[in-house]
Amino acid sequence: MLEQIKTELVKYCKPEEKKWLFFSLFDVHGKLLTSNGTVETDKTTNQLTDLIYNGLLAKYEHITKTIVIDIIQSYIQETDVNKLISLPTKDYGVFLINNETKKSWAILPNTKWVNDIKTALGLIKQKYGISGNVSMYSFRTERITIGL
Repeated sequence: MLEQIKTELVKYCKPEEKKWLFFSLFDVHGKLLTSNGTVETDKTTNQLTDLIYNGLLAKYEHITKTIVIDIIQSYIQETDVNKLISLPTKDYGVFLINNETKKSWAILPNTKWVNDIKTALGLIKQKYGISGNVSMYSFRTERITIGL
């Protein structure tokens, strides 16, 4: 699975580039098994892929049927919540980080169960416990889907 990921990624970015990536794994029924990635890194694409694969994704290898890789193309800090809420979730993801604890979470663009940014913010705050003094970011991605 790791080699398939790297083979597909090289079509979109060089292994030595520093790109921000999210990996989502799905089972045969389309159920999300895990999702992990980073919005910022000092690692190359190859290093980041190895770290995330070996640290998390490898344990799902035997039940994964689809891999979705989101390559972050651009992100912008949003200081106006009304502007953020108006963005379409089909094209934009949202990332929150607590400025004191540095705890963070993201909702990727075009996530099936998220119809608007307000819902995304609510999920991040309630489900993942990100609240208080937060910085908000919107971002766009290029998505790769790999069927196994």
